[in-house]
Amino acid sequence: MDKHIFEFNFAIFFSIIVGLYILLTFSVNYLFLTEGLYYQSFGEQLAVDRIEKMFGDFQKWQWIGYVFIPIVVIIRVSFTAVCLYIGCFLANSQVRFKNLFKVSLLADFVFVLAGITKLIILIFFKDVSKLDDLQFQPLSFLELFHRDSVDKLFFYPFSLINVFELLYWLVLAWLLSGLLKKPFENSLKRVASSYGTGLLLWVLFVMFLTVNLT
Repeated sequence: MDKHIFEFNFAIFFSIIVGLYILLTFSVNYLFLTEGLYYQSFGEQLAVDRIEKMFGDFQKWQWIGYVFIPIVVIIRVSFTAVCLYIGCFLANSQVRFKNLFKVSLLADFVFVLAGITKLIILIFFKDVSKLDDLQFQPLSFLELFHRDSVDKLFFYPFSLINVFELLYWLVLAWLLSGLLKKPFENSLKRVASSYGTGLLLWVLFVMFLTVNLT
């Protein structure tokens, strides 16, 4: 792998990633989150004035979602970088956290592809009649089941078992192998033992919150 791949301008690439996330979020909001969808979702449960207020509040405060996008990206990339750094430290591999952060940021583009795939499916292949229809996870284990048949406790872990998460692991391993000058198989094991462990702990934490808040 060309070492210059890690010499990209961080600010520019980060801006591109965040810009694409914002564009995808705006597209979903503009195309699908309409007043009609709110009526279809809550028409049998709430009064008309209540639905109008809910939709009005969404329109008023949706900008907050855009503001949080760069924060979410930073947190997710930092989480992965920290996991990889701990794994490298325990394996006595000398590597700068800055470089692992770049590896994580580059790999995050996989989730942009996931968002693009989801948008394409929503536009051309999926009937969106309720808000819940927007929660689907493309190419995930969760989509093999009807949502009513899955306990809410397993929604998140089932949604994480998907093609894009697998691709993310592979891209992380490929980039890490280039950074550490190690075989791909060795780097994949490093990703599994570090990021994989961190992800497992996070999933268990989310499941714990689900049990206690529902």
